Amino acid sequence: MKTLVIVAHPQLADSGTQQFLKTSLQNFSTVTWHVLAPDVDVAAEQALLRRHDRIIFQFPLYWYSAPALLKHWEDEVLTRNFVYGAQHELAHKELGIVVTTGDAKREFVAGGKEDYTMSELLRPYQALAHKAQMSYLPPLPIFQFAYLTDAQKQALLVTYQQYITNSDFTSFHGQELWFEGQLKAKIDQTKGTSKQQLTQILTAVQDNREQLEELRWTLSLIKDNEDE
Repeated sequence: MKTLVIVAHPQLADSGTQQFLKTSLQNFSTVTWHVLAPDVDVAAEQALLRRHDRIIFQFPLYWYSAPALLKHWEDEVLTRNFVYGAQHELAHKELGIVVTTGDAKREFVAGGKEDYTMSELLRPYQALAHKAQMSYLPPLPIFQFAYLTDAQKQALLVTYQQYITNSDFTSFHGQELWFEGQLKAKIDQTKGTSKQQLTQILTAVQDNREQLEELRWTLSLIKDNEDE
C-alpha cells in the first residue's frame, strides 16, 4: 500500500506538530510527504493521486475547516471528470484526515465548548469520499500537541504511523501484524546481541498472538453452540 500525505499548513516551518509527524515517517519508503504550495500543477497533482492507494489530508483546524491552501488545491485538482464524471480516478482508494487543534478533546462533544464532535465538523470530507467512491477512514484528530507528555507523544507516534502505513489499523489483529512487521524490519537492520534480543521479543509477540487467536476461535465455538 502506498500512502500520499497531503500537508496543508500556511506556517509549516513553525509547526512543531508537523515536524514531529514528518520525522515519524522518515523510515517508511511507501509514504510520500507532499506539501501544498499556492501554485498548483493540476496534471502533476492528479498523477500523484493516481499513484497512491491511501490519500491523507493533513492540516490544522482553521475556523472548523481546513486552511484555504487545501480548499484552493481541491478546487483546482479535483475536477468533475477526474473525481466523479467519466473517469472516477479516485474510486476504491482511501481518504483519511489528520487534523490538529490547540483546543482540548473534551470540548468537541455535544454540550461542550465547541458543541460538535470532530467527526461532525469534518463531514464535508466524508461527503467528498462518497462522491469519489472512496473509502472514508475514521479521522485522526490531534488535540493540544504542545501539552502532550513524552509518553503521550510516543503513543501518538505509533498511532500516527499505523494510520498512515497500516492497511488494517482499525483491528487489533491488524495492529499486531503491523508491530511484527516493524520488529522484523528492525531485526534485519540490527547485528549482534541486540539482534538476538529483538528476535526473542518477536518470538514472544508471535506466540502471544497465536494464543490469542486460539482463544478467539474457542470463544467463537462456545458462542455458536450457545446460539444453537
